[in-house]
Amino acid sequence: MSYPSGGPPESPQPAVESVGEPGGQYPQPNLLGTHPVPGQRRNQGILIGVVVAVAFAIAGLGIFAIVAKSTGAGGFMWGLGFAFIPVIPVIALYLWLDRYEPEPAKYILVALCWGAFIATLAAIFINTQVSEWMHETGSGGNRSAVFVAPPVEEFAKGSIILLLALLRRKEFDGIIDSLVYAGMVGVGFAFTENILYYGRIFRQLSEEAGSDEGLRGAFVLFVIRGLISPFAHPLFTSFTAIGIGIAVRHRSTVVRYLAPIVGYLGAVLAHGLWNGGASWAGGGGFITVYLFLMVPIFIAMVVFALVMRSREGQMIASRLYDYVRFGWLVPQDVPLIATLRGRKALRQNAKRYGAQAETAAKAFQHNATELAYLRDKIVRQVIGPEALKTEKELLDELRARRPSVPFPPMPAFAQAVPQYQGAPQYQAPQYQGPPYQDGPQGPPYGGPVPGGPGPGQSGRVQDVVPGQPGQGAPQYSGQPGQGQGGPGQPGPGQPGAAQGGGAGGYPPVQPGYPAPQPGYPTRQPGYPATQPGYPPGPPGSSGTPGGYGPYPPSQ
Repeated sequence: MSYPSGGPPESPQPAVESVGEPGGQYPQPNLLGTHPVPGQRRNQGILIGVVVAVAFAIAGLGIFAIVAKSTGAGGFMWGLGFAFIPVIPVIALYLWLDRYEPEPAKYILVALCWGAFIATLAAIFINTQVSEWMHETGSGGNRSAVFVAPPVEEFAKGSIILLLALLRRKEFDGIIDSLVYAGMVGVGFAFTENILYYGRIFRQLSEEAGSDEGLRGAFVLFVIRGLISPFAHPLFTSFTAIGIGIAVRHRSTVVRYLAPIVGYLGAVLAHGLWNGGASWAGGGGFITVYLFLMVPIFIAMVVFALVMRSREGQMIASRLYDYVRFGWLVPQDVPLIATLRGRKALRQNAKRYGAQAETAAKAFQHNATELAYLRDKIVRQVIGPEALKTEKELLDELRARRPSVPFPPMPAFAQAVPQYQGAPQYQAPQYQGPPYQDGPQGPPYGGPVPGGPGPGQSGRVQDVVPGQPGQGAPQYSGQPGQGQGGPGQPGPGQPGAAQGGGAGGYPPVQPGYPAPQPGYPTRQPGYPATQPGYPPGPPGSSGTPGGYGPYPPSQ
């Protein structure tokens, strides 16, 4: 492993004469920078993980000891059982929402443990102390439930979302990520809190009328909290999450500071209204608050989350379209990444060829999705110039992964491919090769040339002269149904149909596979030259190498 010297990494080191020569320059040792030694970063990550795990374990033991003391052994066990029932379905729904770029499991676990242990421990301690200062019972009262618990609990829950957004600012992509973490921390908080509430009512009723009555009371409370309102805590924290999600995607400093504060205040207000309905309005008032306030808010939040996920797919397609235009992606790939149906179709098709092919397809989708999110941050100018290096690495990785992915025939939803000016629609390629085999490369497309004729159009692709003005993309001529046959060109009477792949554009394939697809589409004429230091485009492409726009790109 080489280490950086004292000068710029691009500048060569001046030659020095040997030490033994008279008058020779005394050799200067290379100055080591901040580059970590081998294994240092990995060991540091392991150490941080161990510290976090120990902290969660201590907090978990502490909060469970407090809850068990308050509920008794029987109440704790029944409360634990009832509280666990809604956890898995609610977590599954949030993970279903986060299907474009799933958050790492370790951070999902951190959010869950934070809500279940850290946030609840802080909330119990502060709420109990404030209740005593307000001369209310140790278990809380009406005033503390309405005016103390909401701000304390929402701050305790929302702080982990803000912390993750700051620590993972390069990977934290916006509102969907925030909502997922809000759901996790809310589920964890509700889990521990429900153990306390179920266990308390079980213990109280069991001491008054026997264990059967205590069990019935705990079950009634489970229906109210665990079945009717299992999303209460995730819903409240979602307001804070939306504010943080807006902040990470906005350039304005004012918005970055105000959005999380406004979101937090919304979470406190919603939580206070819920507690107020339960504490002051009585049974009928609570039902009214539930049906006419909380249910509409919940429905609105669900619709908002689905709309945000739909816009997430549109954003991914739009940003990947930039790379189609610059010649780094073929347009047929876009719906397999930017639409949920396409993602599922690619994975199911790859699964037919074995675990290695399925893993390659998932890695390809994940790589392309990360690239789209990074491009969006570059366009929004919310990330620094260092993003260009990451962009280059992701593009290199994407090109390396693509040959090993078995692509399915494109269904009708291929129309989701964004169209750019100067190129007609693309028709779906059809794979005609043998089954996928283990190896570094998989079956490539055997379909039409990128930039081929769209519906109702046919013709031959004219030769493109590299570097000639006005010929940055293929040009088409001919009449419908009069295409010239040949590899990679439409045959007579078959508009847009391909008779095989052309040369160039893809790495060599295994013996027996059909000829690879011709070169990638080139960048549009009139776009600026590539950024210095980037590798050339795919071999065989006829455009300017690279094809990157200026930094920062225009909106």
